[in-house]
Amino acid sequence: MLRQAADRGNTHVLYRLADMREEAGDREGAEALARQAADRGNTDVLCRLAQVREGAGDREGAEALFRQAADRGNTDVLCRLAQVREGAGDREGAEALFRQAADRGNTDVLYRLAEMREEAGDREGAEALARQAADRGNTDVLCRLAQVREEAGDREGAEALFRQAADRGSTHVLYRLAEMREVLRRQWPYGLDPDGTPTPPWQPPSAPTVLG
Repeated sequence: MLRQAADRGNTHVLYRLADMREEAGDREGAEALARQAADRGNTDVLCRLAQVREGAGDREGAEALFRQAADRGNTDVLCRLAQVREGAGDREGAEALFRQAADRGNTDVLYRLAEMREEAGDREGAEALARQAADRGNTDVLCRLAQVREEAGDREGAEALFRQAADRGSTHVLYRLAEMREVLRRQWPYGLDPDGTPTPPWQPPSAPTVLG
């Protein structure tokens, strides 16, 4: 019955068939069924089978299946494949795959790319990626990167990024900017001197001493 349903174009049932083949130890048969579904426009079967392989500790087999899904037009799986590469310690390969996903329109992945650049000490590269996401309509990456800077103690850098997000239309970030300004005002009510030390309150000049 399952075979008949698959032959009539039901690609969802192909996953069950592939799963049954996998459980029976017929890995090649399982992959053939997954590819059959992908050729009919359903790459989910390849992805699910890849997850089964990954869960069984077969990272190499999982990656091969994820790549087949990506080659058949599933751009979302590029992110999953990048995570597999990153988990294997191949940061360079992971970054390349994340970039492929970004080039195909996935702006969410630009945050992970920006984060990787930030971790590598490439602050300018991280900011460029965040701006790239913002220019495509996703200001969240700028905001997240700003939070990373703020948590690292770089309040000035965080504020600059929050301002860039605000300039690109993110209105909710204005509250965060106002909050940061208020914190600064409370900590240093008289501002900071050029050397970064708090400015003391203004004191009127003392009257000159009159010699009798």
